[in-house]
Amino acid sequence: MTEHTPTHDNKFPRSATPQPVAAAAPRSRPRLLALLAGSVGLAALGQYMLDRTYATSREFPWQGLLIYLLAVLGFGWATFITDRAAPPIAAPPDEGAGVTRLDYLRQSYWRWGLLAVAAGAVLVLLYLLQRSPPLPGYNGWGLLWVGAIGLYLVAVAPPRARMTFDWLPRVRENRQLTLLMSAILLIALGLRLWRVGEIPPTLSGDEGSQGVEALKVLAGEIRNPFGTGWLGVPTMSFYFNALTVGPLGNTTFALRLPWALIGTVTVFAGFLLVRRLAGLKLALLTAALLATYHYHIHFSRLGSNQIADALFVALALIFFYRGYDRRSPLDWALCGMIIGVAQYFYAGARFTAVMIIAVTIFFLIRERMRFVREQWGGLLVLAGAALLSGGPMIQYALRFPDDYNARVNAVGIFQSGWLEREQEILNQGVLPILFDQFQRAALAFNYYPDRTVWYGLPEPLFGFAAGALFMLGFGYGVINLHDRRIFPMVAWWGGAMIMGGMLTESPPSSQRLITMAIPAVFFVGLALLKIGQVALYAVGTYRPRRLLPYLSAAVLLFSLFSVRLYFVEYTPLRVYGNYNAVIATGLAEYARDELGPDWQIFFFGPPQMYVGFGTIPYLVPEVKGQDIYEPLTEPPDWELAAQEKHTAFVFLPAREAELALVRQAIPGGEIEEVPPPPPYLFEQDDPLFTVYRVRQEQLTR
Repeated sequence: MTEHTPTHDNKFPRSATPQPVAAAAPRSRPRLLALLAGSVGLAALGQYMLDRTYATSREFPWQGLLIYLLAVLGFGWATFITDRAAPPIAAPPDEGAGVTRLDYLRQSYWRWGLLAVAAGAVLVLLYLLQRSPPLPGYNGWGLLWVGAIGLYLVAVAPPRARMTFDWLPRVRENRQLTLLMSAILLIALGLRLWRVGEIPPTLSGDEGSQGVEALKVLAGEIRNPFGTGWLGVPTMSFYFNALTVGPLGNTTFALRLPWALIGTVTVFAGFLLVRRLAGLKLALLTAALLATYHYHIHFSRLGSNQIADALFVALALIFFYRGYDRRSPLDWALCGMIIGVAQYFYAGARFTAVMIIAVTIFFLIRERMRFVREQWGGLLVLAGAALLSGGPMIQYALRFPDDYNARVNAVGIFQSGWLEREQEILNQGVLPILFDQFQRAALAFNYYPDRTVWYGLPEPLFGFAAGALFMLGFGYGVINLHDRRIFPMVAWWGGAMIMGGMLTESPPSSQRLITMAIPAVFFVGLALLKIGQVALYAVGTYRPRRLLPYLSAAVLLFSLFSVRLYFVEYTPLRVYGNYNAVIATGLAEYARDELGPDWQIFFFGPPQMYVGFGTIPYLVPEVKGQDIYEPLTEPPDWELAAQEKHTAFVFLPAREAELALVRQAIPGGEIEEVPPPPPYLFEQDDPLFTVYRVRQEQLTR
């Protein structure tokens, strides 16, 4: 077997003890420092021009982008000088194993037996799922699916002699790293769990609707984890949420808890991915920046499944590169399994398969037939695992394409007919509209604020300094797109920007771009690292330890500003979820604390909102409500005396005038005005809602 040692890119050292880089020639030091300072200064000026343009005209910021282009070119030249002088870095000892070997499969009949059983189990499940009439439920058959995946992984795993379980010795040898990474994860967990049931203070309708689906799982109304439910979201996502809603009850905390944990795990997955791609320093930078990034913190604190998008992509890339570097069939299989499992969550998680296809094409272009010769076995294992784990959802997509693509059909600019409508409204061609879509999605981190109530931050997703650094880092990535260790980050950011931004309605929409958080902070960290490396190279011998104070201070400043922005500045605005969600949260809390199951609600809210708004049936499913659609013009003649429950008439401000007619028909009740929770971005002089409570004994007098 021939040895294969992958070439590691000099600009991304992975060694625990990097070698010092030779000092620049004396004549080059001032020029290199000037080039670096000029590039960073131009980046700051470019971001300033973007901020100024948005504040004054909100037109296309061509001046700022032109300045940014000059900054990126200068920064690319400065880093080129440094990267060219860096010494070669030896490959880690666990890499360079040659061809992905599957010879042990030929010698092990029991492995083929396991593969046959796994495939047969999934085929049985596929048959049962398409039976007519269908079975009463498929919950138990989910264990068959899990078992099939497990058997497949065991079958392709190499013999133990070839497998290395050496993570414990590595932890002992790297105690400082273990402590540092543990501290980052604890901070990430704390920022995502602290008062997660109260921040954000509003429980949105989409969160509540997903909570209602979890309640349906617990009640046995949803019995198929391999289908779709609310808004075409796969039901397995609701099964996952039911794991906490079941034991903890239908509370905001229970709904949000699993996604806070997913957000924390994503920080660790980002660390592992970047460490494999680009080395320890940049991995720690990325993890620390992501742990404290307000955008990622926010979506980790929501009872909604979009936060899992980045986790699936990160895990799939980790196992893809492990499979490539180590020639490990098990890693290839785990990559395929992640691709398949991702199909059962938010529609954005389907981007995982797109990313792996893109990286595979990149390697095919870069290495041509060598990649096929050495990795065909791994790719075959990957495809088998993806088909096995994703088979039930793939079959569902083929049988019910409209249900499977419901969300894409609703928000895609082509599928929904939005592009055609915009051409008629604006009297423009396709290209100008697509360019506007592109620029709004591409500049979400530097120029345009979120256009949805999912986040609603009244500024771009990065602040001034982070935005300038991101542009330098991303520009460096584009210049070095040929690098197999940096290509996936550029492709991740760019692909998600196009598929989740440009090709969907109303970009930038933060809930569709959250998967970009990892590559975005990666480029910020990359810019910080390269600035430090170039500066030290220009002034003398480069020693990595000299970067630690600078990098630590930069991360600390970013983290403090980011955390303060979210918890101190953003949270009190209550812009998340829109004002109807504020009303629904207030009404649900009022019904829970002041009414209870002995009351019924007559809701005078339409057409502004309805009592079925997802927040209300999730938090107080025991309090039944009825919408009063038509405005009253005379006292109603409702027969409520025979009701066994007390009645609460709830009026939104737009229909409060009808309260007098209700009181005329049903006198003797109590009136209570519930004020809006301060502070609020939009000033509200009216009450949140008005309640007229009538007890059942008053109706029978």
